[in-house]
Amino acid sequence: MSGRGARGFTLIEVLVALAIASIGLASVLAVVTNSARNSVYLRDKTFASWIAQNRITELRLGATMPSVDKTNGDLEFAGQKWKWEQTVTQTEVPGMRRIDVAVRFAEAPAENALATVTGFVGRTQLAAPIAGASWELDSGAPLSGTTPGTPTPTGPLQPGGGLTR
Repeated sequence: MSGRGARGFTLIEVLVALAIASIGLASVLAVVTNSARNSVYLRDKTFASWIAQNRITELRLGATMPSVDKTNGDLEFAGQKWKWEQTVTQTEVPGMRRIDVAVRFAEAPAENALATVTGFVGRTQLAAPIAGASWELDSGAPLSGTTPGTPTPTGPLQPGGGLTR
C-alpha cells in the first residue's frame, strides 16, 4: 500500500473529538437533571395545593362558620411532613368569610410556602317558607295540563302557564 490511505487519526484529532463529545454529554446531562428537578418541584407544589384545598373543603363542610383568626397545623402527606397556616377574614358580604391557606414543608421557614390557596365559605339565612306553598308532588298525580304517560314540558315557563296543580 502506498500513499496516505493507511494513515490513522493523530492524537490531537482524537483529543479534540473527545472534548467535543464530553461537552455535548455534559449539556445533555444538565438538561436531564434540570428536568428531573423541575418535575420534583411541580409534584411538591401540586401536593401543597391539594393540602390547602383539602383544608378549605374541611372548613366548608363544617357545621359552623370558621372563626376569624389565624391557625396552623401539620400533617403527613405523600410520605412527607407538611405545615399549613390558614387565615380566616371577614369579607364585606355578611355571612361570607375568606380563607387563605399557605402550605410548606415542615422544615422550611414560614415565608417559603409552596402553595397558597384562597377560598370562601358562607352561610345564608333561609327565608321563611311561603304560607300555603307546597313543593312536594303527590306520587302519581300529574301536573295540570299534562296527561299521565306523556313527557312534561321542559322549556321556559310561558306567561300564565306555570306548572300548577
